[in-house]
Amino acid sequence: MSHITKILLKIIMLRIRNKIKPEIAGEQCGFVEDKGTSNAIYILGTLIERALEAQKEIYPCFIDYTKAFNRVRHDEIITQLKQLNIDGKDLRIIKTMYWEQTAAMKIENKTSTFQDIKRNVRQGCVLSPDLFSLYSEIIMRN
Repeated sequence: MSHITKILLKIIMLRIRNKIKPEIAGEQCGFVEDKGTSNAIYILGTLIERALEAQKEIYPCFIDYTKAFNRVRHDEIITQLKQLNIDGKDLRIIKTMYWEQTAAMKIENKTSTFQDIKRNVRQGCVLSPDLFSLYSEIIMRN
């Protein structure tokens, strides 16, 4: 990704973050400023401790997000961004740069036909954490 593209996406991220941030649950620790794994571990430990004191059962649920960036459905994100009234220009840039992508495989001297990429958020892109957080929030609500 070129430096110009990174700068443009950073500007878009700063503009849309104010609309995305209120949609993210306060309990979410991933990709949230001043929160992280250590916060989640502390919270879980506290919940377990309190459950033991109250002699209550606790049922934690762990979600493996190892390949989650590859599972994000573009249509769901676009729908959510539209519902958040993201500026049309920003939305068009995101769609064009981010999702209107195709890919082909090249093995030795043979290249496959190009296929539309319909799922994923780009690894290393400044928009990816916010878009992924929004997407995971949609999943948790539904």
